[in-house]
Amino acid sequence: MSTISFFYTDKFQNYNLGLNHPLQPIRIKRTYDLLNELGTWESIDVHNPAPCTREDMKDIHSDEYLSFTEMLSNGQRPPSYRHYGFGTPDNPVFPGMWESSLLYSGASKNAAEAVIDGQRLAINISGGLHHAHFNGASGFCIFNDCVLAIKTLLKKFQKVAYVDIDVHHGDGVQEAFYKNPQVLTISIHETGKTLFPGTGFTEEIGAGVGRGYAVNLPLWPYTDGETWLHVWKEIGFKRLQAFSPDVVVLQMGADAHILDPLGHMNITGSYWLEAIRDVKTLELPMVALGGGGYNQTVVPLLWSMAIMELADLQLPYDGLWNKLEQEESNPLNYPTLIGNEDIQQDATKYANSYAMHMVKECQGILRQWLSGNDRILDKIEMNH
Repeated sequence: MSTISFFYTDKFQNYNLGLNHPLQPIRIKRTYDLLNELGTWESIDVHNPAPCTREDMKDIHSDEYLSFTEMLSNGQRPPSYRHYGFGTPDNPVFPGMWESSLLYSGASKNAAEAVIDGQRLAINISGGLHHAHFNGASGFCIFNDCVLAIKTLLKKFQKVAYVDIDVHHGDGVQEAFYKNPQVLTISIHETGKTLFPGTGFTEEIGAGVGRGYAVNLPLWPYTDGETWLHVWKEIGFKRLQAFSPDVVVLQMGADAHILDPLGHMNITGSYWLEAIRDVKTLELPMVALGGGGYNQTVVPLLWSMAIMELADLQLPYDGLWNKLEQEESNPLNYPTLIGNEDIQQDATKYANSYAMHMVKECQGILRQWLSGNDRILDKIEMNH
């Protein structure tokens, strides 16, 4: 029996926000099929997920919001349903959204329970829907499975680290644990000044006893991979190490990639994967979730490589790298860049300069807060 669990069902395809919506569930099936072709399931146990119940969600979302979601899913249209974030281009109402949301959330709960039961790694790529709020849908997300996974893990573990490498700020997760020192949330993302959800600035560091347990690394559009990774290592990873968590929840949003149609970063797969390797070096139990990612060719490649990295699998890795590099080097994949190379280079120089300034700002903020906690401050200095 493997110490790694992967939760999957073709029913994940039922979380379907529409043919023209950026979030297409086929990316999940393509990742599963690719991993299957590579013989991954000889080393990883695949499990059919069980949907969570309304009772499971009562601490994650308000009872009123849950009731509205179920009514909308069944075809009813209460007058105030837009108040809960539905009926927008991001979050259209669709049949069966109650059941499909309980399913992807249940898979994340199942993954957390597998880790509680002794698995070293449990994976749900249908999860990672980090924007849903306590009282509303947001950013393609109906239920916040990340919050559910973390709260499940807290039943056993004292300290949970949530690491979010999605191009969008993990606002819903930060909101849920903003005053909780047991949960460290780290989000590296494109700045809210240029991208949804408009939050995740450096000064957002938690509140009350949770002050210092939220870390935000907002980056300007066109930041390159080298700079992105430097910011992650200098601030995010050092803070993660200093926290000394018992378990990690890793949100593997793939939309920070240079070819993603919604983000504006210049990050190739090698840098994104290096951050995942860093988290792996902690050698801690881990729940790995999906997240954003809207290039239907790139996402399955990145997620497959990430899963193989986390699982220590010796599979035909070079083939995946070759496919990814072909996509990244194909000029036809950069139609807006043609004729604008100088503008792009200038934008990247500015973004990288901004990132270096932001690193110093984050270091100052952390040191100011940590000055009263010599133990954590010493750990960060040791990792410097």
